[in-house]
Amino acid sequence: MIKLVISTFIGLAVIVSGCVIYYWRDTAYDPTGLNLIQYFLLIPLLLTAVLLSPVFIVKAVKAYKEKKQEQRKAEEAFKEQQNADQVELNRPKPAPSEQFKLNIFSAAAVHHFGENEQIIENIKNFKSPQLDQKLLNQYGLPILSYRISELDELVENADLDDENIDTPMLSIREKRIHALIQQQLEQHSLSLATIAEHLKKSAMFYDTELAYQYRMHPRWIDPNAEENAAEELAAETVPRLDRLVIHFVLADNLVHQWTDSSSQFILDGLMALYAVLPQQLQAEHHFLSKQNAYQDWMQLLKNTSNHDSEVHLWISADSEIDQECLDERFWLNEQYIAAEYASSWCTANLNTHVENLEPQRTLKCALNEPQLPEFMQLNRLNELDQFKEDEPFLLVLDDAADIKVSKKLQQAFAATAIEMHHFLFTKQNAGHTQNLAQVFGFMLGIHLPEDVTSMIYSTELSNSYAFLSTLDLEDAEENIVKI
Repeated sequence: MIKLVISTFIGLAVIVSGCVIYYWRDTAYDPTGLNLIQYFLLIPLLLTAVLLSPVFIVKAVKAYKEKKQEQRKAEEAFKEQQNADQVELNRPKPAPSEQFKLNIFSAAAVHHFGENEQIIENIKNFKSPQLDQKLLNQYGLPILSYRISELDELVENADLDDENIDTPMLSIREKRIHALIQQQLEQHSLSLATIAEHLKKSAMFYDTELAYQYRMHPRWIDPNAEENAAEELAAETVPRLDRLVIHFVLADNLVHQWTDSSSQFILDGLMALYAVLPQQLQAEHHFLSKQNAYQDWMQLLKNTSNHDSEVHLWISADSEIDQECLDERFWLNEQYIAAEYASSWCTANLNTHVENLEPQRTLKCALNEPQLPEFMQLNRLNELDQFKEDEPFLLVLDDAADIKVSKKLQQAFAATAIEMHHFLFTKQNAGHTQNLAQVFGFMLGIHLPEDVTSMIYSTELSNSYAFLSTLDLEDAEENIVKI
């Protein structure tokens, strides 16, 4: 800009000076000093200013706009920084890593493939569903299903009418789920009998009111008791045990069908069979959806790990072997494969002890654990011999055919000794009855061989891992430490 002003001034000064000199020479004019200053300096300056005034105006406007724009940018940057700071303050902090443990006293599972370990073996052998002659599709043709044939006779002979349960007539699906629950309860009969005996002893020692009720009703406890049996009910020093909590884990599409009276019928049978007072028996219902079942299940287990002096019996059951139910499903999927299955665990936290009942396995769950390799190294899991074997020990609760699942699994276990042949996928063995498929697969982990540390994983909670073993980490002195 300065060069432009100087060059313009010099050019105008030369032109004006030349014109003035020629004029003065022709007119023989004798200029004064003031004339020289006016014509050789002031007039060129004035002409330069007039000639360059548009340039100065454009420059001034441009500078003004740039200043305004800079101010606006500064204000926007300040607001963005404020918003960023506010978002950072409001952003939830990553959940801290945490762990919890549960003892498992007994477990059972039933499926079209069989029971317990037999289910695992048939999953390994890729057993498929069978043609069901009793269930038909919309074209009147038999469909594939995972039917438990042994339930058919139980359902036909079940006396679940209005006289026993104060509900409308149960559907076939509900009857089969009732039968599954009863079948699972029978598998825990030894554990339940031991727990019932401990509940009675604990009440006699710790709870005066319950002890009074036991002493007042010896014949209710034992029909063969003598008249003086009340005097024989002496208090014994035992670990405290307040109650047995039975958790009914059901599909969320049963929330409007399943009633409290249905569960109460089951509880009444348990109270009569094992002579447990109503105050020591509690029922809880959990209706899980396909989308959130695994997350909700882990939260439920975590919550019970904080409850001392309680034993928790988990019963998960679902069935869609019902023509009326399937007629609704076929509207969305003509190739629908129905299934039924049930699984159950009897658990308590590590501070709760039951007399004459030892844990079969210990469950340890690590939540929000971003570094699996470091976790395995810290807990000496890398020393396990099972990594060198070909037998699967890691139950994956996701769809084996999903490419995204495969990629996530490779990323999750890339830095560990766990290989793809160690995976055992369980989700597909529930057909399209998927609401509780992940819970069922999770509970199958206890039926893997006892000499290995079973691991359970789902990409839905990518930083959470579950382990099942017969030894506790802190108490193991061998170089193979199981969680």
